[in-house]
Amino acid sequence: MLNILKYGSFILLLAVAATSCSTQKKSTAAAPPVNHHKKPASGSPRFIENISIKAPGGSPDYSATPPLSERHTQGPAVHTGSSVELSDPLQFKYSILLNTPVEELTDGKMIGFIEEWYGTRYKYGGSDKNGVDCSAFAQTFIYAMYGLMLPRTSSQQYQGSKRLKKDDLEEGDLVFFKTRGRKAGVSHVGVYLRNNKFVHASTYGGVMINDLDDTYYSSHYAGAGRVR
Repeated sequence: MLNILKYGSFILLLAVAATSCSTQKKSTAAAPPVNHHKKPASGSPRFIENISIKAPGGSPDYSATPPLSERHTQGPAVHTGSSVELSDPLQFKYSILLNTPVEELTDGKMIGFIEEWYGTRYKYGGSDKNGVDCSAFAQTFIYAMYGLMLPRTSSQQYQGSKRLKKDDLEEGDLVFFKTRGRKAGVSHVGVYLRNNKFVHASTYGGVMINDLDDTYYSSHYAGAGRVR
């Protein structure tokens, strides 16, 4: 009987030892490594980082262009590059107003002058940026651009300039109108720019650019003149 008890105790000790070993192995085993490059599940979104994307056909990467302050000239001077993206904002603005390719507008002095006066209100007898009439604006324009002094009134400017045909108009020539009836004589003047466009001090819009073929101006056109 004693032998049976000893044998049973021995069996019990072996069972306890076996159970403890199994438990220890489970608790001390190293955790499996974390896979940081785990492939996303099917249908999950994927994000691509640090990829430089270029347009097909070798188009420039505009994300690499210099800041605006470095690409554009300041003040009235105009950048004369052939690329629209590198053009001065004023150059682009007036290419639209004059219906002219950007690269052809290289006269920064003239563009700057017009921009300074653009929108100045009309004032009969006025001659500054508080208000200006058509003949005073033409007088100021011609003097600033060419150093020539015109007479004060539009009728005097008409009489003092050489007659031109419309087809012969060039930048800086004067265009005249009879706004008070055909028999009343010349009463309005503007300065020709290009592409049938002229700049003037309008009674309803101030200093602005219009087209000689606009209905109103074509019906009141009186002729053109070049300063002698």
